[in-house]
Amino acid sequence: MASRVPTSFRLLPCVLVAAFALATAAPATNPSATRDITFADLRFNTAEPKMIAMEGVPDPLPSFNEQIPEDIHKLDGRKVRLTGYMMPTLLEGRRVREFLVVTSPAVCCYGATPDINEYVIVRMTGEAAPLLENIPLKFEGTLRVGDIYQNGYWTGIYEMACDAVVK
Repeated sequence: MASRVPTSFRLLPCVLVAAFALATAAPATNPSATRDITFADLRFNTAEPKMIAMEGVPDPLPSFNEQIPEDIHKLDGRKVRLTGYMMPTLLEGRRVREFLVVTSPAVCCYGATPDINEYVIVRMTGEAAPLLENIPLKFEGTLRVGDIYQNGYWTGIYEMACDAVVK
């Protein structure tokens, strides 16, 4: 015996399930979009670094690249927005060209020494930033993840080309 329920009504449960699946699906991530991150996103357990030889440097230098988790490595080259505190390292009058972004205002040369994943080395890409110390700020720019060497010394694992500093 043929069903008396119209075909359009028999398809209704399928349509509802499909609509629910689309409505609850995770949105696609846009790799060029700025991603909000925190220092918790950059944290990982560290061990003694591997020592590597570098051309032109007499002593081996530390390397943490192999210890950095893949999910953190995936942030390399991405536009990010990180909240932290400014610790100036290169001033131009009352403006800052280069600085560290640290997890807390207590992290400084006189306070607590940050772990290797508790600071980001920052260089402004445009105008120097206003000097804004001891208040939480948002730093927007392109993050680089991996060992950073300057003048024959290991200096960190995170570096940012910063486009904007926002209160």
